[in-house]
Amino acid sequence: MQVEFNAIGGKAPKWTRIAEEIVEALDTQTGPMLKDYHDRVVSPWSGEKPVFVIEAADKGGAWIRRIRPTGGKGLDKWMWLRGTKPHIIRPKWAKALRFKTAYSPRTKPGAGGQYKGPGKATGPTVQAQVVHHPGTEPRKLPQAIARWARPFFVKQMKAAVKRGAKEV
Repeated sequence: MQVEFNAIGGKAPKWTRIAEEIVEALDTQTGPMLKDYHDRVVSPWSGEKPVFVIEAADKGGAWIRRIRPTGGKGLDKWMWLRGTKPHIIRPKWAKALRFKTAYSPRTKPGAGGQYKGPGKATGPTVQAQVVHHPGTEPRKLPQAIARWARPFFVKQMKAAVKRGAKEV
């Protein structure tokens, strides 16, 4: 989100002080809040979960804070939820693949982590040498998190600007 400031009447505020307050709010409030939202989305997951870290970069007048997933199989799960293309699955160590034919997912596309399905495979077990997987739809979890966080973020940034502008 890009923000532009203009002084209207009165004494011009110290823009550097406003910038300092914004960066402070990003580092102490917004970044940790976004990390917490990501942690909440994966908290009900079983097994390994991604570990989220806050990356900060200040480039050319832009203050960038990113929440990046890390961590082995937990990271793999997070990346799979971005969706997969159709692909072929073959056995690596066995002669055939064995799996149940019906699956009810733990999450649904577009639900933003709010749909809490059983995440269980049911149905009869089948064997196959090769499976042509149709791919999966992306769950769009980062977009849902951004939608939830937006009101809090706007409130934090307005308060930071106000604090910085007071010191004229």
